[in-house]
Amino acid sequence: MNRLRAALVAGLVLRIVLIVLALVRRGKEAFLVPDSRGYLALARNLSGGAFRNWFGDVEVFRTPGYPFLLTPGVWIGARMAFAIAVNLLLTIAIVLATHAIARRYFDEKTAGLCALVVAIEPTLLTWSLKVMPETAFTLAILLAVFFAREKPFVAAIFIVAAAYLRPIAYPLVFVLCLLAFFAIGWRKALVATAICIALLAPWHLRNYALTGFAGFSSVMDRAMYLSAGGSIAAERAGVSYAEMRKRMLEEDRVRAAASSERQSRIRKKGLALILSNPIGYAKTHVAGMARTLFDPGAAEYLRILNLYDRGARDMPLRELPSRYPLVFSASLVLAIALLPLVILPIVALAKSWRDPRFLLLAVIAGYLVFAGGGIPGNARFRAPVVPLLVLMSGFAKRSATLV
Repeated sequence: MNRLRAALVAGLVLRIVLIVLALVRRGKEAFLVPDSRGYLALARNLSGGAFRNWFGDVEVFRTPGYPFLLTPGVWIGARMAFAIAVNLLLTIAIVLATHAIARRYFDEKTAGLCALVVAIEPTLLTWSLKVMPETAFTLAILLAVFFAREKPFVAAIFIVAAAYLRPIAYPLVFVLCLLAFFAIGWRKALVATAICIALLAPWHLRNYALTGFAGFSSVMDRAMYLSAGGSIAAERAGVSYAEMRKRMLEEDRVRAAASSERQSRIRKKGLALILSNPIGYAKTHVAGMARTLFDPGAAEYLRILNLYDRGARDMPLRELPSRYPLVFSASLVLAIALLPLVILPIVALAKSWRDPRFLLLAVIAGYLVFAGGGIPGNARFRAPVVPLLVLMSGFAKRSATLV
């Protein structure tokens, strides 16, 4: 337990120091990214009883999980402070959940080491200070893992909660339900699947009743059109992705009120663009997966300290060392330092791939990395994968001990 206490103290101290530095260097802006304001607007409107975006339209892109978590901050008039405080509490829960899972899988010493790595890992650390759903999402995923075998019905609730926090997890719900039929027996799996469907259905019904759009979230249609299709259109037109994205938003008013017709049109346009150059998009998607897996988020630290703007994001990698040497150097050093979290799970795969516990971690991590492919892929998508990589690394340590 001393190792667990050390992990909790180290994680909190690092975050508090970083919060103080952020406030001194940039003020409250240090805790915001472009999407943060959208979530805060939804929380404000949700506190008034309506889930509408800042344009006043019915929201079908983002789901209500994280805005609901922010609403008490709206009521007390301290949205930012409340969001950061909640993230600190959720971070403690993430460290505790990682330790609890590792204790089931390994010995006490390894569990303490896993907890410490998760507490101080740079990517998860910086994103735990943003007004974003990543920290809550990470905890929901870990709790689903924790309850998966002993209490699959509880695990079903947490994996659905993850989808309500970030709709990127929606397909993962059904991937895990399918796995459950092989891992825990068809009766339990059937009940868990029924629970998932029962909890997801109300949001489908709400969207259909208010907009005619029957999906859970428009995030996938929009990603297919703006991210996947946009990357191909930008290359074809010889302009930056940022410029092409701006044109596409203006042309199709993707941010406007959703409707079944609009989502269908966006989906078809995106699919047509992908099919026009599938190999080109495949390369873009794999590059995004690589960024998700290896990007340590060094740029976010420099941004927090007011040492960097957002100019490097849309820049070709070959130009980064000369144009933004500090970003390049910091990213390279951190990426090398964190390389074991990628290598060790691969090492563990050779001997642990038949272990259902390792397989569960690998499927979830693999899905999240795949979902982080394409243009959006960056450290934000890596953050919730970190505890899974740490736990998978524990299997490599266990294998080495057995040898």
